[in-house]
Amino acid sequence: MIFRTIMATILSLIVGSLQPMLSQSCDNPIPVCGEIPEPLLLGFEQSLEFACLNSPFVSVLEFTTNANVVNTGTATIEIVGVSCQTDGVDDVIECVVVKPDPQALCDASQYEEVGMCTEAAGSFAIQTTDLLPNTKYLIIVGTAHDPMTTPCSLTVYLSGPAVSIDVCCTTNIAPGQSVNLSVTGADEGLGYTWFPNYGLSSTSGAEVIASPTVTTTYSVSGFFGGCQYTDAVTINVGNPLGIPTSFTPNGDFINDLWTIDGLAQYNQADVRIFDRWGQLVYRSVGYAQPWNGKNGGNDVPVGTYYYAIDLNDVQLADLETITGYISIIR
Repeated sequence: MIFRTIMATILSLIVGSLQPMLSQSCDNPIPVCGEIPEPLLLGFEQSLEFACLNSPFVSVLEFTTNANVVNTGTATIEIVGVSCQTDGVDDVIECVVVKPDPQALCDASQYEEVGMCTEAAGSFAIQTTDLLPNTKYLIIVGTAHDPMTTPCSLTVYLSGPAVSIDVCCTTNIAPGQSVNLSVTGADEGLGYTWFPNYGLSSTSGAEVIASPTVTTTYSVSGFFGGCQYTDAVTINVGNPLGIPTSFTPNGDFINDLWTIDGLAQYNQADVRIFDRWGQLVYRSVGYAQPWNGKNGGNDVPVGTYYYAIDLNDVQLADLETITGYISIIR
């Protein structure tokens, strides 16, 4: 009885040690998720010649693209953290990304190359062409390095729009307003989860209504290809501008203009500046050229001035005129 238990334990350990290697074969590839590094030990011996890849030790990984049928996008495969040497010399790593026949993953004659086959000693990256939605692709990595001499390891990092979801859109709203948020890319059958629930009409679904009373960043998660993906969007509530309270128009090319962050996107914005007696000294619609501290070509005196800004944007119709003061220093 004790002997059987010992043998069972040994057999379990042997099978467990072989499992990572077995999962590198072309008919049982390693699943990879976007934005998650995948450590890889090259040492699985199989024949799988395609394009520039003809090494005896080949490992195969797989990923699935998102469900965005309008614009799936590309993917980038980075080979980093390479530790693979023979007698102190870096060995060549080969890598190619292909679209296989989903019913015959090992049939190289059916492979369609979607990223240039690359051979390099050390780190490198491959960017694919535009990929198809809801489609399985293979990342094939090979080397001639004999794993019986020294280990050959690296990390595969997958990223890009084809392996992500997309939430829309970062928006500025006035207090009391609402905005529709939508997300695409994940498996609709598995749904989405939104966080936090503050100011949301729902915490699930591809479309929700956000009505935050303060600036809030919402995250949304969804699944495809067995992987969880997350994206985020920020809803700015109230004054969406970054307005300096002073500037120094003295001709030294440093802080000479009253530059307002975020104003460029409001091409109908009406900017007015008044002196302390209420006289208009500057006005611009669109603010294509920031104020240089002049009135009629002449420098205005140093001191405090007051501004009024109407964004004239239909999405911010309820936003009151933005007012404040600006100090000119020379």
